[in-house]
Amino acid sequence: MSNHFHILARTGNLPLLTSMRRLLNGYVVNFNKRHRRAGHLFQNRYKSIVCEDDPYLLELTRYIHLNPTRAGMVEGMSGLNKYLWSGHSALMGKVLREWQDQKTILDYFGSELAKARKGYESFVEEGVALGRRPELVGGGLVRSLGD
Repeated sequence: MSNHFHILARTGNLPLLTSMRRLLNGYVVNFNKRHRRAGHLFQNRYKSIVCEDDPYLLELTRYIHLNPTRAGMVEGMSGLNKYLWSGHSALMGKVLREWQDQKTILDYFGSELAKARKGYESFVEEGVALGRRPELVGGGLVRSLGD
């Protein structure tokens, strides 16, 4: 997105706070060097939402992956399938990202990869008609405390 980004991450031994600090500080240092500037780059602390159940995981994935189409950055599913700045293109097999877990999401749609991708794509496409989803942007969600 032009003014924000979404990351759907599973935490492990390293707390989310540590991972986000490393990611954001590393980005800011690189950005500031590239643009010959100094100081803060981001306005506010990141927002984190705890995603605990399977149906919400799928809805959140669909919401995040449809963001570029809702913002007019890509046109339709064919544009989204090729869009390099979204995890959707990796789930569809258009981009290879070894660090991105594809199995967790695709397993919900079948054990055979081609059928799982087709099912996932249909699921995402059904979300286009749902439009913006305010319930997925923070209202009524369990928020993390500090991490």
